[in-house]
Amino acid sequence: MLKPRQGWTVCLLLILVIFVVSPVGADDHPTPGGRSASSAILGAEGWYAGALPPPGVHLLNYTLYYTAHELKGENGGDAKSPPFTDFDARVVAQVIRPIYVSEKKLFGANMAWQAVIPIVAKRQTSDFFDDSMEGLGDIYVSPLLLSWHKPPFHYAAGLDIITPTGNYSSHDITTIGNNHWTFEPAFAVSYLSKSGLCASTKLMYDYHTEDHKLDYQEGQQFHLDYNVGYQFGPEKHWKAGLCGYWLTSLEEDELDRDRLSGSEERVFAIGPTLGYGKDNWLVVLKAQKEFEAENRPEGTAYWLKIVYSF
Repeated sequence: MLKPRQGWTVCLLLILVIFVVSPVGADDHPTPGGRSASSAILGAEGWYAGALPPPGVHLLNYTLYYTAHELKGENGGDAKSPPFTDFDARVVAQVIRPIYVSEKKLFGANMAWQAVIPIVAKRQTSDFFDDSMEGLGDIYVSPLLLSWHKPPFHYAAGLDIITPTGNYSSHDITTIGNNHWTFEPAFAVSYLSKSGLCASTKLMYDYHTEDHKLDYQEGQQFHLDYNVGYQFGPEKHWKAGLCGYWLTSLEEDELDRDRLSGSEERVFAIGPTLGYGKDNWLVVLKAQKEFEAENRPEGTAYWLKIVYSF
């Protein structure tokens, strides 16, 4: 039986999957001059978001396929007017994430370091344009991660710095780099019970610096990944549950230091996840359907995640 404090924590994590879909209007328009300039990778974290692996070297590999057939405007309706008629977007990404966890501790936590290296192919089309780009995306580096283990709870905190290393174009519609730095403090917690119940979330706050080529600055944003499910089987090698993400802008974007009214982005996603892990490796599959998007495409993300510990 869960203790009261544990029960409240699990309830709060379960609340993350509750969402009410409300109707929206059609033929909406994205904010004039706006473009999605967020470097955040949404939905990557899941079962062990707050539980960093034990000391040693670990390699995580993510394969992402994202497809969207709708572009949503500032009020959440479909953008069906030119040039967005018959809009389609597709992204294929291979993301490599090496992590080193030290036996040395700071404030009672294991210290760790990581990098996130995305290779991306992206294409956007409509009746009026056909634009694509591929290559290196914006690389994450983490100068320090801290990981606490107090079963059944596990915690992690750190700072991700998203660097402007990706292929970038200031005049094309499609770009995979964003030509600005993003500073992303993050905190994650995982509840891993002996009964098999698991719940995790990772909370992230993004501060975007200015893209000086466009004099454009994305507003500050908050987003989270979540995962709720069960581990089962003779040795609990199998895992199944629900996962997803939520993003919301906390302020309007700026163009030439003028705020763009209605430029905030929002999106929520939910879907199934299935995993199998044994000894020093783990494989996870998941699909995440987006809802209530604003000022961005609305589609579905499919993930294959492989974790290997040396």
